Amino acid sequence: MSKVYCIGKFQFDSYDKYQEALDDIEKIRYISRKMDINEPGVAQRLYTLIREGKIIFKSDVGDDYLLYLSDMVAEDYRILSKNSIGKKIAGKVRQLSPGQIVGAVCMAGAVVCFLVFLGSEYRDQQKARELERLKNEQEISAASDWLSAKLMNVLQKEEAKAEESLQTETETVDNEVYAAEFTEAEPKGPQILPEYEKLYAANADFAGWISVAGTDIDYPVMQAVSESSDFYLNHDFNGEDDINGSIFLDSRNDLQDSNDNMIVYGHNMKSGMMFGGLKEYLDKNYWLEHKIITFDTIFQKAQYEIVAVCLSKVEGEETEGFKYYDFIDAGSKKAFKQYVKNIESLNIMDEPVDLSYGDQLLTLSTCNNYTKDGRLFLVAKKCENQ
Repeated sequence: MSKVYCIGKFQFDSYDKYQEALDDIEKIRYISRKMDINEPGVAQRLYTLIREGKIIFKSDVGDDYLLYLSDMVAEDYRILSKNSIGKKIAGKVRQLSPGQIVGAVCMAGAVVCFLVFLGSEYRDQQKARELERLKNEQEISAASDWLSAKLMNVLQKEEAKAEESLQTETETVDNEVYAAEFTEAEPKGPQILPEYEKLYAANADFAGWISVAGTDIDYPVMQAVSESSDFYLNHDFNGEDDINGSIFLDSRNDLQDSNDNMIVYGHNMKSGMMFGGLKEYLDKNYWLEHKIITFDTIFQKAQYEIVAVCLSKVEGEETEGFKYYDFIDAGSKKAFKQYVKNIESLNIMDEPVDLSYGDQLLTLSTCNNYTKDGRLFLVAKKCENQ
């Protein structure tokens, strides 16, 4: 259900993380234009500044660049060690007799082999330490004084530009040593309706909007999750404590799977807020005048016609009998017919319940004190033109 962003081999499950990766790319590009990483000591200096927390990278892209620098440092160390020892050996050779030269060559060969082994070990250990650090460290802290003196003025301008707009086109790290193409992946699954993108960005539990013309019902609908299915009984859209709670969808419903029945809950508030107005449906004339419910999920718009107004109660877990709040998917035509039969027995309206196998249903449920643990619920079916 969430939108996926990709940058080359990297994937991000939120726009914020994607934006952090773009910021890191801008820093890498700028560093690449201002200094030659192949110059002696440059890779080592950059690597040290990043490890000391003086250059900030906040994403996997930056972490990958750090690993790349560690490889460069290890290679520089190996070459430097080899060249230094080679010069010393050449000087000594000129002072040796032929017999001593043969012995020196043998010894030099042993030393070179040892240094190659040592360089390889150093590189492997460096990578292992770096991988371990990346698992435990979430972000690097302040900017380098050394870097800010030379680069900060221009870098701040480029970062400001990156924050103004989302770059969805291919991004390329313009560097002879480090380069990769970055593209946004095609999102999988249904697309969020444009009018609900901001609400979904504010709270990923946002599932849609419900309204009934001529009533006070006009609210966002939140998606309950199994780990805390009653969270929105006493929390608002922003997740803050609220005695009114929120209108919320059953945690077993999946907006992408098209369940046979979506169940929406809300408090029966005396003020009339939330589903406090559903008690008006106990009057037949009111029901006839307010039959249409508009329930837009974040993926599609739809209207439903109320076909039954029912009174029931919450039964104990071990109690047998019909539990309307457990009907999510029929599974078979026979099971659906049994469901309709039970609804007909609970319907307080003297009208037939017009339901057929294959109808997509919407159930609105709230409390009612006609009996202990009483419930008032409306059953609606999706309009045929939807």
